[in-house]
Amino acid sequence: MKRITLLTFVSLGTSLLGCSSDDKTTPTAAQYDDTAQALASQTSSSGDTASMSDSVNIALGTMPLGFSLSGDGHFQGSRLGVDFDYAITCKDLAGVSLSICGTTTNEATVDVSWSGDLDTAYLDASVTRDGSWKVTGLQTDTASFTGDGSFSFDATVTSIFRPGVTATYSFDADASYDAVKITTADRKVVNGSATFDLTAHAMTSGTNNDVNATFDVHAAITFHADHSATLVLDGTRTYTLDLATGVVAHVE
Repeated sequence: MKRITLLTFVSLGTSLLGCSSDDKTTPTAAQYDDTAQALASQTSSSGDTASMSDSVNIALGTMPLGFSLSGDGHFQGSRLGVDFDYAITCKDLAGVSLSICGTTTNEATVDVSWSGDLDTAYLDASVTRDGSWKVTGLQTDTASFTGDGSFSFDATVTSIFRPGVTATYSFDADASYDAVKITTADRKVVNGSATFDLTAHAMTSGTNNDVNATFDVHAAITFHADHSATLVLDGTRTYTLDLATGVVAHVE
């Protein structure tokens, strides 16, 4: 899939298309569904929740499967076609900086980046993600993540809701994570919330292969103890999200 960088995406929205905030459209029901599916894939075990698990592992001195420590001190590895990179600093219970992260780590600061071609059952995307978060409470049963990030991806979404229908988009988003809880024993996200402010450009959508629509969406995700999440788009459309599979469903 040909990558559209953030610079190119902005150019598409402001120059080639003459798009301003006044030119943006209200998402259709199908575009809301596709946005939910894209966010589900980005947030589930192929994306953010996997990064949180990796961060806990590294902070506590366990190397994630398929990862290694590079010469510049970064931890790097690949998963589902995406390359992950973590730079991490750790402190113990007394707040003393540790030269090496390990079993005594209680707090960590993690710079996160990943990029590549994410290929899941419902999303084929060229993705770039950057951000940082602070992890606290690693010496307790449940650690807490707080931080910010941004991501952009060009995606072909295979609709769960409209079998056999695919649509192509470019997404750009800012994300914020508020006290996202993850168990230190099994590395499962069980509580907390995240918000995303997205701008999407629909290049093709459903049966209409000549779509030229740009729209904004505010997304709010609330994580639950059963390893699911609730996703609400623009305060009006609600979905459930399986964090293990990335599958979404409507909440009636």
